[in-house]
Amino acid sequence: MKRASVWGVLAVLALVVAVVATHHGGGPGTATGGGTGALPWERDLPTALARAGSEKKLVMVDFYTDWCGWCRRFDQNTLSDSNVQRALERVVSVRLNAEKDGREAAQRFNVDGYPTILFLNARGDEVGRIPGYLEPRPFLAEIENIMEKV
Repeated sequence: MKRASVWGVLAVLALVVAVVATHHGGGPGTATGGGTGALPWERDLPTALARAGSEKKLVMVDFYTDWCGWCRRFDQNTLSDSNVQRALERVVSVRLNAEKDGREAAQRFNVDGYPTILFLNARGDEVGRIPGYLEPRPFLAEIENIMEKV
C-alpha cells in the first residue's frame, strides 16, 4: 500500500512538472519562440522606428503576454515558417510584452487581445493590424495585403 502511494505522488509530481513546462516553457522572446530566432527582433519601439526610417521599412510589432498560449503557438507555427521569415525580411520586427515593457504601446494602440500584430510606418502611425492567431499561409496573405496598401 505504501508503494502505491509513492507512485501516486510521483505521478502527480510528473503531471505538475509537465503542466508548468507547457505554460512557462519558452514564451515569446526566448529561443523557443519557435524558430523565431531567425528574425532579428528589436527590443523597443523607438529603436525599431528609427531603424525603419533609415532602412525605409515598416515596423511589425508583435504584442504578446507570458500567459498567452496562442502567442506561443504563433511563434512555433507561424513565425518559424521559412516563407513567413522571408516575407518579414521586408520589415523591422519588434516584440513587446503587453503587460510589461510594452504596456504603454499596447494602450496607445488599443491592443486588448493576444497575439496582436501591428504594422507601423517609421513615424509610428498604424498602417495594418492582424488580431489573433493565424497559420502561416493566411498570415502571409494578410502581410501582402498590408504591404500593397502602403
